[in-house]
Amino acid sequence: MKKLMAVALLLFVAATFGAPVFADSGSSSAGEEQVKNVQVGSRNASTGWVEVLDSTHAEAAKGKGAGEQLTGVVAGGAIGVRKAIHRIGGGAIDLLTFWIPKKQPLVNPEKARLE
Repeated sequence: MKKLMAVALLLFVAATFGAPVFADSGSSSAGEEQVKNVQVGSRNASTGWVEVLDSTHAEAAKGKGAGEQLTGVVAGGAIGVRKAIHRIGGGAIDLLTFWIPKKQPLVNPEKARLE
């Protein structure tokens, strides 16, 4: 497990500092897109777990009584886990394919409620 974490950290550092190297010399926007893919991917992969807390709170707040709030906690937890898996998976894919030019990241963090 330690070797896997070391390789992941090495790849992250290489992707963060080596991203502009892969850019086409004629287009500076390609390098900027790659850097943005790494930034957005790392943010999504590292903060995806916040979706569980956010969804749980949002669903529990909808309830008026204790029973409805408890149901909201259970439902919100399930919704949050689904959103977290989606965000973490999308972030991992963005990190692994940062050099491929994309118009948008798989999961757009501007639309998330993480701010």
